[in-house]
Amino acid sequence: MQPIRPVESLLVVENLRIGIPRRWRGPLLLVDKADFDLRRGEMLGLVGESGSGKTMVCRSIIGTLARRGAAVLSGSIRLAGVELAHAGEALWRTIRGRRVGYITQSALAGLNPVMSIGMQLGEAIRQSGASGHAAVRERALELLEKVQIRRPRVVLDQHPHQLSGGMRQRVMIACALATRPDIIVADEPTTGLDVTVQAEIMRLLRRVQLETGAAVLLVSHDLALIDAVCDRLVVMHAGTCVESGAVDQMARPQHPYTAALNRSRIELAPAGSELVTIRGRPPAVGGWSPGCRFAERCEIVADDCRSGPHPPLRAVADGHLTACLRPHLVEGLR
Repeated sequence: MQPIRPVESLLVVENLRIGIPRRWRGPLLLVDKADFDLRRGEMLGLVGESGSGKTMVCRSIIGTLARRGAAVLSGSIRLAGVELAHAGEALWRTIRGRRVGYITQSALAGLNPVMSIGMQLGEAIRQSGASGHAAVRERALELLEKVQIRRPRVVLDQHPHQLSGGMRQRVMIACALATRPDIIVADEPTTGLDVTVQAEIMRLLRRVQLETGAAVLLVSHDLALIDAVCDRLVVMHAGTCVESGAVDQMARPQHPYTAALNRSRIELAPAGSELVTIRGRPPAVGGWSPGCRFAERCEIVADDCRSGPHPPLRAVADGHLTACLRPHLVEGLR
């Protein structure tokens, strides 16, 4: 039985299917049955291997799937009760960049190289209704100070190529905050940054989230980072959500894929030892076999895991959901 969503949920994603329509065949499925909720004032981590569907889910929440030739095939995306799964562009213009801010994977690609930082921040600020050069510039300075950029008056007149990767990402966070959004979607915001700068950006994002009260959906491959800053965690594999729960609950995973991800964490490996990897390869996108999509890589697989539909999420504890048929056996895999 699907659990009842908590009343404080700001964003609810249910049974979401995303695919690329094809002329002569059925659609190529990219995401099949994503289920999670994002609550007011929390930071929710979304993890999984490349190709698991994380970025497509993010794009569905900001309404930019069509730019990649994809579309929501079925399911629901509700923001404070407003259905967005099949919303038109007119509705998305009132949501994207206003109620939902977006921080891209690449800070360099996310900024226009021929526009100054002040011009780009100004565009975002005007979406919130601000007008007048002086008022917009004052708000831009306020945002740069909030994201801890030194010499903000100088930076306003600079171009992206004149800034470091860390500073560009701070500008992207400032742009996402410009309209005081309810939700910030951060799709691997530390990609391409060195370890020290990654830590600084994540501390900044967490501080900003606490100060503004915005809910944050954070996509990352870094489980240590997720543990450090997130309240809850959702794990995706092969286009579907396989486990979710509070970060402290997920320290005792109830799905073999989550357990395998934990065992392969580099920071937990003893010095000089061989790194643990997840055996096998993820299934090809859209080429999923019947049954559990982790079955071919799983150490506790049984015959019934390979047949029927992919197992649905079910509760194993308060707020802790898993798609495994035998969560009691996962203990031996940790």
